Amino acid sequence: MKFPLRLSLDLLSSRITRALDGGRDNATIFHLSPSAFSSTNQKEIEAESDPNAAVMEIPANIVSQTTAPIFWVGGDVEGDEPLLHPVIGRIAGALNKSGRNVFLHTDGLRLRKRIHEFRPDPRLFLTVELAGREELHDRAARQPGAFTRVMEGIRAAKLSGFHVCAHVTVNSQTDVSETGELFEYLDNYDVDGFIVSSGGELIDPSTHNELQQKLKEICALVRCRRWEYFSSLLEDSYATLPARKASVPAPQNDSGACEETA
Repeated sequence: MKFPLRLSLDLLSSRITRALDGGRDNATIFHLSPSAFSSTNQKEIEAESDPNAAVMEIPANIVSQTTAPIFWVGGDVEGDEPLLHPVIGRIAGALNKSGRNVFLHTDGLRLRKRIHEFRPDPRLFLTVELAGREELHDRAARQPGAFTRVMEGIRAAKLSGFHVCAHVTVNSQTDVSETGELFEYLDNYDVDGFIVSSGGELIDPSTHNELQQKLKEICALVRCRRWEYFSSLLEDSYATLPARKASVPAPQNDSGACEETA
């Protein structure tokens, strides 16, 4: 598994900038709900004569809020599926043009159908949520055939030249062995990265120790220290959300060696 060189450099640059600023802007990963784009999307749909003008207003407003190098767009914070939004492909492209990395977090069910709306970019990561192998994932999604549709979307995305990551939200039902089998299975699809987090559930002290141990075990299955480090950054980012200020901090990991690719 390869960790993209550009993402590695962006993270390093962010750490240096925050150190020089005395940690004034602490965010490395900034969460965005696709619902924030809804009103502008409607204006763009109506303004067919000049659609680019409407969509380009969005990044300017959002980018000014933070110096974070990464935008995490989608579903785990508010349950908002980005591929339900009509112009999310152009939104992602505009955010990329601003020089930010975009992790589009999706359930993957509509990925194959809508992949043509996106453009491959070194800073765009289509990030698919998976609960486990086929039987477990279909049960978690409450939809027979969901796993097959997700894998078709991943295959289409890889054939089209996109970065594709898998995200596993660890909870009390997550099985460590099952997740390890999932990672081995995804290796056959040349998935670019594995990301593991609790989705912010570590804020609950009653589940903290047990969940943290399981999270640690599954992170070790990633087999890439840089993606493990990225997972820790994502976990920490949930504590910065307004509704999660009282969170228990997740453990920090030092970034380590991992093969990098441009």
